[in-house]
Amino acid sequence: MEFTLKEKQKLTAVTARKYRTATKSEKTKILFTYVEQTGYNRKYAIHILANEGRVKQIGKKLKVKVTHKKIKKRVYPVTYGKEELDALSFIWEAFNYQCGKLLAPFLHANIDCITSDPKFNPGEEVTAKLRKISASTIDRLLKPLKAKIKVKGTSGTKPAVQHLKKLVPMLSHFECIEQGNGLWQIDLVQHDGGNPSGEFCYTLTITEVKNQWTVHYALKNKAFTWVYQALDHACTVLPLPVRIFHSDNGSEFINHALMLWCKQKEILLTRSRSGKKNDNCFVEQKNGHTVRKQIGYMRHSGDKGVAALQAVYTHYDNLFNFFYTGRKLVSKERVEAKTKKTYDKPQTPFERAISSANTPEEIKRKLKAKKKRINLMTEMKKMQIALDKLLSFADPVPELVSFPNRKHLRLGSHG
Repeated sequence: MEFTLKEKQKLTAVTARKYRTATKSEKTKILFTYVEQTGYNRKYAIHILANEGRVKQIGKKLKVKVTHKKIKKRVYPVTYGKEELDALSFIWEAFNYQCGKLLAPFLHANIDCITSDPKFNPGEEVTAKLRKISASTIDRLLKPLKAKIKVKGTSGTKPAVQHLKKLVPMLSHFECIEQGNGLWQIDLVQHDGGNPSGEFCYTLTITEVKNQWTVHYALKNKAFTWVYQALDHACTVLPLPVRIFHSDNGSEFINHALMLWCKQKEILLTRSRSGKKNDNCFVEQKNGHTVRKQIGYMRHSGDKGVAALQAVYTHYDNLFNFFYTGRKLVSKERVEAKTKKTYDKPQTPFERAISSANTPEEIKRKLKAKKKRINLMTEMKKMQIALDKLLSFADPVPELVSFPNRKHLRLGSHG
C-alpha cells in the first residue's frame, strides 16, 4: 500500500518524535521501517526525521519550529488557447505534419506568406503568438493530434540473389557520410493498402546525403523498366551531380540491367550491408517523413494511380526542397548510459546547397532563379487539390486469403 503525500507528512511527524528520543539500535529499526513505508532515500529519511518538529534557537529571543515544507503547485498563465491550437493544427496538416523543431523555423520564416491567404489568417493576435511560438510548445500542443494519426505500414523488399550482391560494393552508414556531395540513396515504398497481393504502385524516393535534396517518382510496379526510367529522368533534372546511387539489397536495384545502366552512365552503384537498415537511413527516414505523411497507407494501382501520385509529388518536391527545413546530426557523445546528440541549425535543402562551397556558381544561380518562380501558398494549394484527387482514386483493398485451421483437418482420412 502506497501512502499519499499528506499521509507521509503525518507519519513523519509521529515517527520523528520517537526517532529523536530512541537509542541507537532503536533508531536503526525505526529508520528501516520508515524507509520501507515511505520509499524515501535512506539519507533523506535520516535528515527529515532528525529535524522534523524540532525547535531551533535563532538568536536570544526567536525560536523556530522546523516542519516539512509544503510544496505549492505552480500555476502558469495560459498563453496558447483553443484559437492558437486550431490555427496551428490547420497549418501543421497543410504543410507535411512537421515536428516542432522543424515547424517552428518554417513558421518564423514564412508566417507572413502563409497568413496572406484569408483561409490561413487567424487574426493579428493569434498570428503574433505563432510568430514567436517555440518548438517544444508546438510538440506539446499537437501531441494528442499526433497520437490519433499514428499508423504503421508494411515492407515488401525481396533480397537480390547472392552472386549479384557480391558484384556490388558495400558502403556502411559512416562510409556514406564520408563520400561528400553526389551520393544519392534510393528506396521504394509500396502502396498496397496493407495487402501485398496483386499489382500496386510504388514510390521511388531519391535523396542526397549531404544536402538532403529529395525527389519522388510514382511507379506502376517495381519492374526494372519503371525504375530505370525514373532514375534516367532524375539524372537529367537533379540540380546536384550524381556520382553514386546507394540502395538496399532489394532485387529491384541489385540486378544485371541496372548495373549495366549505371556502368554506361559512369555512376557507381553501391549497396547496404544485409540486415543493416541504418546504412540506408537517410532515404529510409524520408520514406516515413515525406511519403507516408502525405500519401498515407491507401492502395493505388494502374496508370490512374501513377498519375495521381506523381501530381502530388510534382508540387510536394518543390515545397520540401525550397521551404521545408531539416536538421542533420553533427555529433554524438555517450555519457554513461545516456547518449547526447547535437544537431545543426534547421535549414532547407536549398539553403544547404547554396551555402555549400562544393556547389558550382552556375547551379546556385539556377536554384535561386527557380525559387523566385515558386510561390509557397500556390504550391501548397495545388498539392492539396492533387491529394484530394488521389484520395478519390484509391482502390479497395482485396481481402486477405484465410487458410483453414490445421487442427480441424482430419489427417490420414481419404474417404
